[in-house]
Amino acid sequence: MNLLRKPLFYLVLQAVGLAAALVILGWFQPVRVGDTSDYEQFPFTSLTEALTYPRTFGYPLFLQLAGGLAPSHQAVAPLDFVCHVLAVFLFWLGLKRVIPSDWTSMAVAGSLLYSNIFLRYGNNLAADSLASSLAVATVGWLMLTLFAERPRSYHWCGLALLVFAAYQVRPAYLFLIPLIPLLGLTLVWLVAPTGSRSGRWRSLTVKLILVVLLPYLAFCTARWSTVGHFSLVSFGGNNFAAITCMYLTEDDVAGLPPDLRPVAEAVVKNRRELAQTNPDYTAEATRSYMAIETPFDLNIGQVCVPAARETCGDDWPQVNRILWRLASAVVAEKPDYYASWLIKAFIRGVYMIVSEVIMNPVYFLVLVALGCTHVVSVVLRKRSGRTTVDGDPALFIEINALALIAVSFALAGVLLVIVTSPALGRFMDATAVFLPCVLTRALVNRIDMVRNP
Repeated sequence: MNLLRKPLFYLVLQAVGLAAALVILGWFQPVRVGDTSDYEQFPFTSLTEALTYPRTFGYPLFLQLAGGLAPSHQAVAPLDFVCHVLAVFLFWLGLKRVIPSDWTSMAVAGSLLYSNIFLRYGNNLAADSLASSLAVATVGWLMLTLFAERPRSYHWCGLALLVFAAYQVRPAYLFLIPLIPLLGLTLVWLVAPTGSRSGRWRSLTVKLILVVLLPYLAFCTARWSTVGHFSLVSFGGNNFAAITCMYLTEDDVAGLPPDLRPVAEAVVKNRRELAQTNPDYTAEATRSYMAIETPFDLNIGQVCVPAARETCGDDWPQVNRILWRLASAVVAEKPDYYASWLIKAFIRGVYMIVSEVIMNPVYFLVLVALGCTHVVSVVLRKRSGRTTVDGDPALFIEINALALIAVSFALAGVLLVIVTSPALGRFMDATAVFLPCVLTRALVNRIDMVRNP
């Protein structure tokens, strides 16, 4: 009976119930996607080839680990589920430093179990779900570190390792490097008592910056010394070019740097040929967001990469580099087209985040419950004659801390994605992961108001 009074029991119960539902739905069977073969072919045997490869080593290493447990990727989805649950548990441990009530913090953290990014992509042989779990664990560990009575070296080392792991699994999580210091400082300002010494702020700022930046710089330096390219991975140029090639016409080629003109001419030719075989594809310059997003994969695989390979051969870092330079040159020539893209892509990203969260059946029920309990609380207070709001003194800090985490994480993710890629559903699901926490905390508040009108 004592076990039934423990919040941990109900978090575990949710995880067990979710696992049972997923088993019934056949969710644990691995699903191959377009990127799967890239991860499977990662060259672990050669350091130079590994650092030249267009994928980071994180998810291929995960596949290797899962392969040691079961053949044919059968262990990938169960292992991803375990990582997801552990990440939620770690987030709960950190959240308890901000939300003292174990029951409230459990309810808020437990909402992450049902995230779109996990339910939709956790059984895919791709990096999306695992990287999201690492990001959730990172934010939880950040709170553990910030609000520990005395942060130890293992706190800072753990934070550095989690951030590093997140973007090694999926490079899109590079936004954690600027986000973690900014989020950490703002959380301390919001949650910690006022009157902290300025020296503590300086020390905290330096530690947060160093702990996320040094591993990145060290890895990029090692990669530069090995393959002559200072970046996390030779990737992104193909995505960037797949967007900006939709602005390019034959008349624009002459305005580009001479060494880029052969690639640009090949891009224009490939687009024209694709338009002849695909009636939905346009070879004309366009500002339409959907006309750029819809053929995004086609522009990568059939337009931009083949055009670059005509010039660079199969040297992937060089292919990626010349496509990045081409995209940058096109933006410099047509900045109004790119500015229009950024505005439309940001709006599309916000729309996708809100709509996808609402369409999640669990979060939709939370939203309905929030609306119903709010109406009931209003009726009960009106009947009692009490129209002032009180009774939850912790709400101000807790709801604002959760909103800060959710909104800053979503905003950072969207802004990074739309620079070089469309606001696709799987990208936006990843950025929206913390938003249900805000809804859940608001629901707890309204339940308290109904119980204590």
